[in-house]
Amino acid sequence: MPRADGWHRRIGLLALAAVVLAGCATDAGDGPGQSAPEQTAIEVQGVASCDTLPQGGSSGEATSDRLPPLQLSCLTPGPTIDLAALSGRPVLVNLWASWCGPCREEMPVLQAAHERYGEQVQFLGVDSKDSTEAGAALLDDLGVTYPQVIDAEGELLNHLGVPGLPVTILLDDVGGIAATHVGPLDEESIEELLANVLP
Repeated sequence: MPRADGWHRRIGLLALAAVVLAGCATDAGDGPGQSAPEQTAIEVQGVASCDTLPQGGSSGEATSDRLPPLQLSCLTPGPTIDLAALSGRPVLVNLWASWCGPCREEMPVLQAAHERYGEQVQFLGVDSKDSTEAGAALLDDLGVTYPQVIDAEGELLNHLGVPGLPVTILLDDVGGIAATHVGPLDEESIEELLANVLP
């Protein structure tokens, strides 16, 4: 007869595998770093300031074809960003968290795409339901250089109504949603996504 602790260990491993296969599911109030009430900007080597983001659009009420008018603080020192005002050139918005395994795996792909297409498409990371410290440590570890904002309460994720991370939203040059991708991106899927806005 198998020991009870071995049975519990197998059940735990099966549950963990299910979460990994499904992506990083999120629930309000669950997950590391979510209880941090204050988020303070941190210097992260190489990460661009949010003042490089195109903020030419008008912020108004949320519509189905635009991001909501959320004001999110730059994870590194920089201005607060109004998501609804992003315009002027295409923007790829990626929601992630340090505790999300698939997010960690896709970040090098996003960084490579940023290095290749950064002159044509602005990249923006949204660290969701996470602490500034944990997010900054991951960015530093992976050598990510595109701008990042912090959404500790997961307001954007909740607005989108998706079950977990990562999520990527591609905005056109006037701030309209051109495409959405739920789940991790690989090199092929990011090329397909960017084809919606590249000439």
